[in-house]
Amino acid sequence: MEMASADQRGALNTVVPVLAEWRRKRRELSTAEGLRYHVNWQPLDGEAAGVPGGRWLVVVPSGHGEETLLAGLGEQGLDLIRLEVGERDRGRERLAERLSTVLADHELTGVLSLLALDPRAQDPTTVAAPTLALVQALGDSDVTAPLWCVTRGAVNIGIQDAVTAPAQAALWGLGRAVALERLDRWGGLVDLPASSDARTAQALLGVLTTTGEDQLAIRRSGSYGRRLVRKPLPEPATGGRWQPRGTVVVTGGAEGLGRHAAVWLAQAGVDRLVVTTTAHAPVDGVPELRAELAGLGLHTVVESCADADRDAIAALVAATVPEQPITAVVHAADVTQTSSVDDTGERDLAEVFATKVDSAVWLDNMFEDIPLDAFVAFSSIAGVWGGGGQGPSGAANAVLDALIEWRRARGLRATSVGWGALNQIGVGMDEAALAQLRRRGVLPMEPSVAMAAMVQAVQGNEKFVAVADMDWASFIPAFTSVRPSPLFADLPEAQAALAASQPDTENGDAAASLAESLRAVTDSEQNRILLRLVRGHASTVLGHGGAEGIGPRQPFQEVGFDSLAAVNLRNSLHTATGLRLPATLIFDYPTPEALVGYLRAELLREPDDGLPGREDDLRRVLASVPIARFKEAGVLEALLGLADVDDDPAVPDEPVPSGANDVELIDALDIAALVQRALGKAS
Repeated sequence: MEMASADQRGALNTVVPVLAEWRRKRRELSTAEGLRYHVNWQPLDGEAAGVPGGRWLVVVPSGHGEETLLAGLGEQGLDLIRLEVGERDRGRERLAERLSTVLADHELTGVLSLLALDPRAQDPTTVAAPTLALVQALGDSDVTAPLWCVTRGAVNIGIQDAVTAPAQAALWGLGRAVALERLDRWGGLVDLPASSDARTAQALLGVLTTTGEDQLAIRRSGSYGRRLVRKPLPEPATGGRWQPRGTVVVTGGAEGLGRHAAVWLAQAGVDRLVVTTTAHAPVDGVPELRAELAGLGLHTVVESCADADRDAIAALVAATVPEQPITAVVHAADVTQTSSVDDTGERDLAEVFATKVDSAVWLDNMFEDIPLDAFVAFSSIAGVWGGGGQGPSGAANAVLDALIEWRRARGLRATSVGWGALNQIGVGMDEAALAQLRRRGVLPMEPSVAMAAMVQAVQGNEKFVAVADMDWASFIPAFTSVRPSPLFADLPEAQAALAASQPDTENGDAAASLAESLRAVTDSEQNRILLRLVRGHASTVLGHGGAEGIGPRQPFQEVGFDSLAAVNLRNSLHTATGLRLPATLIFDYPTPEALVGYLRAELLREPDDGLPGREDDLRRVLASVPIARFKEAGVLEALLGLADVDDDPAVPDEPVPSGANDVELIDALDIAALVQRALGKAS
């Protein structure tokens, strides 16, 4: 075999790394292409007719009550009670007081909030805070009627439509978290057209009447439901490939994904980076960024200042020389804020909005008249489909996406990328957090793949794309375990995951065997067996070695049960018992002891034709109520009539004394015939 010459070896040493780098980038682009999603608005078939029954509480901002809409709702038959909420009613305690007055006199079927339509609410905090307080006050008042929240101009359905009130999108991000945390008390979100009339009121009543959809937009052309779908890679926009150059502003550029964006921009050829740092950024973040760039042999100048120091940012921008013009903005600043709806306050919302939204608004205004090659905002899937404990983050990211829509509607360059999890990336992220995300079905991506996805979005001049590596088979059953989500109805992977997760209903042998074993022992032994079963399976789901991982009366949610663990426990107990169990199992029966009671009743339940076995139970119930009371209320004659019993000597016409004789009188009744007749089984 002929040996390669020195020149040939030199050529190979030059070419091979280039080819390897080319192949690596192709793999990253291909991987990124498979992780793309976006939101569509699906026209709903026909318009639902009718008026929801019962009495509805309509909560309106004081002095701005949407009179046309309210009049239309009332004229078409909605039985409504109007509650005006003013500035002094914004706190949850005060709202709970106002609600107590209403609840003292009325039983509610539903609650409709128009609070977001207050024209005085111009920023995300003043839009979201009143509704947050309302959600909390309804919970404090034990109101279980579903809450529907209305916005106007918060979403764009894509058909001659536009976002006109991006601040109202905060309610959509917040509401998606409420839906997961208050599953039995949440109705949905509805975005109205620019102006309301009788037709709008009719469409809104149709939404409130029907069930199923919980994220809708009403327009002149009809009603639309929000859907998540795959997004194919677009053709490159006019101008072709994005070539970063000159000066680029990167907020949050010394931490998380912002830092990777800064490094990528430097490698792509920018001369100068203006990097801002958030309050949560590491102190040595900027020096480390400079050192990393120097280590790569890059001479990019890095200038920095605090993200909140707008004067300093403006000064750095003003100092840009003509040879290095500002050509792009990447808004990557982020902040960690995880809290339940109950534990979230107005200050929490304001803090997240200040970092994610206020900075974006300021940058949008600052660069409104400066032509840019790219204006990129980094948002999150928390603003797309939400998550429990993600209310503040979901609200801020939903507004960020809406701001990009609003900027695009003004003819300006803008792209929003809603990121999933990234490997070792993100404020507040660590290996434990990433491991939990993996269990939930959210798989961390490599930063290089994220950068490839960003380039694809900018080169395609896309308005929005969600980029996430999802294990739908793990994610969807858990996410929808407590509440169905029509958002995923048009995503084939999600529907396949739901179909595959349905328990096998033909597993009756396990139930019969366990029931037979339980009937052979005492009541206390039955409870002990089932308690050991439940605690053992719960501990296994949580990763503990034995049944001691959870106490008999300890709430499941206190020991770390989330929606995914709830699904796993349900499926595990289904296999063990053969019972078809509800998706909301641990929410309906929140402790092992409560769950044991449910399982025992289901396993030992008599078949429908087991009337003799239930006769003793009915006798005991009847014996607990004095016969005299039956006769005085006129019920005794009806019962006897059902059983075809004529005047019985044991039931005299005279007043019947209560006490021990009642048992004898009950025994004298033909209970079997009575039960059979009542159940429609008399021959």
